[in-house]
Amino acid sequence: MTSDEFLSLMKSRGANIFPPEHLVDVNIINTKLQQMHIAILPKFLQDLYTKCSGITMGSGYVFGPNEIDRKIKYPMPSIIKFNQDVCNYKNLSNKTIFGYNDLFWFAFDAFGNCYMLDNITLSILRKYDDPYRAMIDCLIIGKI
Repeated sequence: MTSDEFLSLMKSRGANIFPPEHLVDVNIINTKLQQMHIAILPKFLQDLYTKCSGITMGSGYVFGPNEIDRKIKYPMPSIIKFNQDVCNYKNLSNKTIFGYNDLFWFAFDAFGNCYMLDNITLSILRKYDDPYRAMIDCLIIGKI
């Protein structure tokens, strides 16, 4: 699956896809993630960020490079802001959170492997071979 196919599928299922606000400088994002001692952006997210600045579907969120003001209770944080708030949790083991919903957090590691984490204990519940499948699960479960 490509990022375009993923975005098309999510849009057909009712996801809100936010357009990129400005040119994303992946090097700046990766530097900030590196300074937090967590995994830098894998290729699939670098590609996605050239096409959108975040995705929501119900209570499911895939963070973008910038905070998004959704004109409701609170803005959707950027991937940097969210991870700054949680990077010191011991159970994350240098993983970077890229999305969440009411039940699970979704992360990637330094090798680009994606994981579904329990939202309370942060223990690994599932490892994904396909990062787009992880993002689909994140958003679809948020719609349930």
